[in-house]
Amino acid sequence: MRLPAALEQALSQNSLSHALLLTGDHERQLKDAAFLLAKRLLCPTPKGAYPCGTCRSCRSFDASSNPDLLLIEPDRTSIKIDQIRTLREEALLSPMGSVRRAALISQADLMTVQAQNALLKLLEEPPSHLTLILTTSRRSLLLETILSRVAVYALNCKEDSPSLTLAEILLTRLLERDRYGLLALQPELAAKRETFAECCDALCLLCRNLLREKALKTPSPLAAKASTAALVSLPKLALSYRVHAEGAASLPLLATSMLIECWEVLS
Repeated sequence: MRLPAALEQALSQNSLSHALLLTGDHERQLKDAAFLLAKRLLCPTPKGAYPCGTCRSCRSFDASSNPDLLLIEPDRTSIKIDQIRTLREEALLSPMGSVRRAALISQADLMTVQAQNALLKLLEEPPSHLTLILTTSRRSLLLETILSRVAVYALNCKEDSPSLTLAEILLTRLLERDRYGLLALQPELAAKRETFAECCDALCLLCRNLLREKALKTPSPLAAKASTAALVSLPKLALSYRVHAEGAASLPLLATSMLIECWEVLS
């Protein structure tokens, strides 16, 4: 996961606004980016625009126990005024383990009008130690009074290709040791040679991206769970099967064999 370049620059130059809005098309990427940003803000020893990943604050953040992160998420279908009132009260408290606090409102477009109006007071008179992070895939549903008080950063969240999605599912089931779920992917892999080849390519790309995340010490949950040895071995395996698929070998047998060998790599 990478943050927008303008946001990286603001972090590196210590010129970040007290309130910002992350926008994009896909909630999952927005939430990942918001958590990464919050982790960086609470990290006492960041590496440029990213958290160090090893300090006490980062470790507690990864364990979902950092007391300086305030998280607001929809209560079923909306974010209600009482949630924002509680946030305003908690935001006034001094940091407990960091020099600042981070408040994250996920899917801010689901705030009721009353909740958005209640948030305005916090935006207008924020505590000096607080950074407020909002995410939305539907910016038009936020009040103009909210939008005028936040710095907006757009994520380049492109829709995942089917082959990349399939590769992510494959790797996730491998890491979760879901043998039957893994083998259940065989029919989809064996449907077309083009699909099989694209999935092999996507698996290679995914593993390489996760390796880079590990090197930056800002891994996603998937990168944190995967060993470096597995992320090195799986692309080699995928490439060898891609070559076999270009020949006349039986595609169902190839798909089954590849899944079994992938399982053995992590055994």
